[in-house]
Amino acid sequence: MLVEFPFFAAGINYFPGEISALRVFEPRYLLLIGDSIVNSKNFLVGRNMEELGQVVSEVEILEHQDISNAEQLVVIECKNLYKVKEIITEKEYPICKINDHNDVGLPPDVNELDILEKNIKRMTAKLIEQGLNTTIPEFLVDSENRINKLWELCIYTPMDLETKNYILNQNDIFKRYETLLNYVETVLNS
Repeated sequence: MLVEFPFFAAGINYFPGEISALRVFEPRYLLLIGDSIVNSKNFLVGRNMEELGQVVSEVEILEHQDISNAEQLVVIECKNLYKVKEIITEKEYPICKINDHNDVGLPPDVNELDILEKNIKRMTAKLIEQGLNTTIPEFLVDSENRINKLWELCIYTPMDLETKNYILNQNDIFKRYETLLNYVETVLNS
């Protein structure tokens, strides 16, 4: 069954649980945000309005603030991922028809996640020494919920957009883990 959501083509996606901020200034997206706030409805954020099959992030507005009469700052949290089946652009703002982005496979075991978490901290420390302006993450999710733990590790790993998009597009949970693991090991060994 296809479901419809308002769609913000922001050029990015988010991992489930990731919190971020959007600066909204384009009139159609200001209208989308306004409708989402008034109706307490979530919307989708994705890369572009041309690519069918892309993974998009369903987001919930946590906070919003007027920056000016023509700009909003919106703090959002990603709730779920979907795949685009159709994009409708003839309305006041874009609408997406979507399908579920279903996970397959098994997550890594608790020990693998614990080792990856330590390596992400080591990698982040190395990047800070090289000039990256960030802090070493404090992980919150207990590794007993291994799927959520893997998403948390993705959220706090400094990574390039290509790697992030690859992980988001991957349905196989263990392949997500392997991609993140390989990325972290490559940075640590460079």
